[in-house]
Amino acid sequence: MYKYLTYATDKGVATIGLNRAESMNALDLELLQELSNCFDRCQDDGEIKVLILRGEGQCFCVGGDIKSMKQAPSRPNLIRMMTLHLHAVTSAIWRMPKPVIGAVHGIAAGAGFSLALACDLVLATEGTRFGTAYLAIGLSPDGGATFFLPKVLGLHRAKYLAFTNEMIDAAKGEQLGFVSRVVKEEELMIEAQKLAKKLASGPTWAIAKAKELFNNSYPQDLETHLESERQRITFCSSTHDFDEGLNAFLAKKPPKFGGT
Repeated sequence: MYKYLTYATDKGVATIGLNRAESMNALDLELLQELSNCFDRCQDDGEIKVLILRGEGQCFCVGGDIKSMKQAPSRPNLIRMMTLHLHAVTSAIWRMPKPVIGAVHGIAAGAGFSLALACDLVLATEGTRFGTAYLAIGLSPDGGATFFLPKVLGLHRAKYLAFTNEMIDAAKGEQLGFVSRVVKEEELMIEAQKLAKKLASGPTWAIAKAKELFNNSYPQDLETHLESERQRITFCSSTHDFDEGLNAFLAKKPPKFGGT
């Protein structure tokens, strides 16, 4: 059904797995298109009451596919299209009345971190590390990171995390508030399924309305903010600093940004 996703349903629970394990589930355009399509499908399926988003292989998601960005004839055009589909997923998670559980292990960085932040609940394994990562390659954040992080961490702590590219472990993430619960590695999907089935057997409309109320308590609407992110990451993708960030990342050496 999907090339880069796994998909299964069981008793009202849909489990979606990012499935580019050989690339640590790096998000390229095709995967993002499939993910957007899959969330649309889940939104329209009345039998599905709860979703689980996970990563196959050794981690959840390391963020955008650096190699595809490097090889793109027009990087701004690629970034613009990738962000379009990523933001469709973020918005779908935010707007759909069904709870979405992020089952996160290994690494959730860049857009992978943004996807985790968008989820209503996040279960993370003890060894999981989270980081914004964008500025390390000369890009501003997208995927809703600058929408969610200040609301969870506070403005100054969110800026510090983004500007320094500091990695946060799962225990610290739980302390800061963006991880709902830390679980053992071998129990991640057991606990995620258990939680999902509990929610699926609960009062569907009450959960939906509670989610709507919580989300509407935020002063700025998500889509307006996502459009601001899209414009800025597209601009950053045309800079020399982004070229330097890509080259340094692929060469596994520190970047030397020149501010242009």
